[in-house]
Amino acid sequence: MLEPRVTDHAIWLVALLLYLYDAARLLGPRELLLVEHAHGRLAAALGDNPFTAGARALAFGPVHLPHRGVFVATWGRPWSDAAALTATLEAVGRLRASLGIVRVLSALAGVLLFVVGPALTLALGPDAAVLYTAAAVYPTVVAAVAALWWRRRRLRLTAGRSVLLSLEVLVCPAFLPNLVRKITGQHAIETDAAQMLAATATAEVTEELLARLARRTEAMLDDEAVDRAADLRSYLATLRSPR
Repeated sequence: MLEPRVTDHAIWLVALLLYLYDAARLLGPRELLLVEHAHGRLAAALGDNPFTAGARALAFGPVHLPHRGVFVATWGRPWSDAAALTATLEAVGRLRASLGIVRVLSALAGVLLFVVGPALTLALGPDAAVLYTAAAVYPTVVAAVAALWWRRRRLRLTAGRSVLLSLEVLVCPAFLPNLVRKITGQHAIETDAAQMLAATATAEVTEELLARLARRTEAMLDDEAVDRAADLRSYLATLRSPR
């Protein structure tokens, strides 16, 4: 009895694997994944022993929360002045505020594909489950594409980027739950990642993150091949300075 059930759910397992593949990000040695939290806060997806591919680390946003976006920022750069930091935070805030309908549709697609579909498979069998789920998913995809173009300028998307995102979710609906992260992940952040966290995260999160970045900076200073020792020492002093 086990083998038929696994086979019946194969399409949902494939959709899940495609979703996870699409959600993965390869980060450079000095990149952080900043994850949205409530009340305008951000948190860092940073592991001390991440999966790596060459000099890059594999990172994921909260895959169980498709409505939350992620931003990629670099650490190790000089901290911005108050005006530049405020401008960056306001730009990020405007983008986040523009994502309302996209968040709803991304979350709905995730529920349909990874909750409703498997549940219908158990109740009605795979053929009926695929038919009914597709009848709900594809209108959701069309609505998401329409929302993407309707709010394209507020989402700071070029026409070319909008076309690419539209084609991706139309061809592979399993990518739709990642639409919020696809939009936010392309948003350029010039402010240092640690400074962004210090300005938006809770005190506990900020303290832990700065301590971990300080350890990484010290490790880089111990590397004989490093050619930015003065910059790294200055950055380390910034991380350890009182807030």
